[in-house]
Amino acid sequence: MPGPGLGTLLASRFQLRHCAEVGPGTLAQGRLYIRGGGRIRLGARVVLDGRRTPIELHVGAEAELVIDDDVHIEGGTSIETLQRVHIGARSHVGAFCKILDNHFHQVNGNRLACPPSQPVRVDEEVMLGARSILLPGAHLGAGTVVHAGTVISRRFPPGVVLSGVPASVRRRSA
Repeated sequence: MPGPGLGTLLASRFQLRHCAEVGPGTLAQGRLYIRGGGRIRLGARVVLDGRRTPIELHVGAEAELVIDDDVHIEGGTSIETLQRVHIGARSHVGAFCKILDNHFHQVNGNRLACPPSQPVRVDEEVMLGARSILLPGAHLGAGTVVHAGTVISRRFPPGVVLSGVPASVRRRSA
């Protein structure tokens, strides 16, 4: 199967012009909104598929977003970081997922004060179902499968299947 055409590659490079690093074969399809002055590093063959709905990447001035090789991110996904979000190689982020390393306001007291950030890490070969939410401090071990609509706010070991609000282990993946 032939790869993407020259026009597609040039359009992708233009959309990703504000990224610090972009690996070979990386594609940005459709609408992609990049905001903030932070550092974005994209590995090789990353696909950001915003053809149906836009993808939003909000990377704060001192923050870093790292997306390793062969990651596929579907439309409607929003990634917001004030510190660090790392998505491991060969992972898949389903449509309308939300990944954030900060709650951006206090629950009680001064709602204008921003709480401290907690890094979010998705290890390699993780499958995030549609509309999953990764909250500050979430860490998914390698090979984890996350069912649609799951909310994750803590660390989980490799090779498990997660679902629910809040997330819980349903079984070990095969």
